Amino acid sequence: MNERRTEQIANRIQMLVSEILQREISDPRLNSLVVNRVDLTRDGAFARIFVSSYISDTESEDVQKVLRKASGFIRKNLAGKLDLRIVPTLRFQWDDSIKEGEEVLSALRKLKVEED
Repeated sequence: MNERRTEQIANRIQMLVSEILQREISDPRLNSLVVNRVDLTRDGAFARIFVSSYISDTESEDVQKVLRKASGFIRKNLAGKLDLRIVPTLRFQWDDSIKEGEEVLSALRKLKVEED
C-alpha cells in the first residue's frame, strides 16, 4: 500500500474510532477520550491508536485496561464501516502529549507573569 493510501486509511480510522468511543460504547470512562493520531503499518495489518484524556494517572491505567478489552468490539464496528478487505488489529497507546503541552504552556505563562 502506498504512503498516501496508508495515511488516508489512518485518518479514516481515527475519525471512526472517535465516533465509536463517543456513540457506541456505553462505558463512561471511554467517552472522554480523544484520539490524537493513528499509525498504520504499511501492510495495513496493525493500527496503533494514540489516545489521551484529562484524567489522573491511576484512572488512565484503568481506561487502558478497558480499551484493551474493548478493542475487539471496536475492530468489529470498524469492519462494518471501512471498505477494506482486512481490518487492522488495534493497539491502543496512551499519549501524554496534551498534558505535557499544557504543563509547558503553564510554565511559560508563569515565566511571563514573573517578568512583568
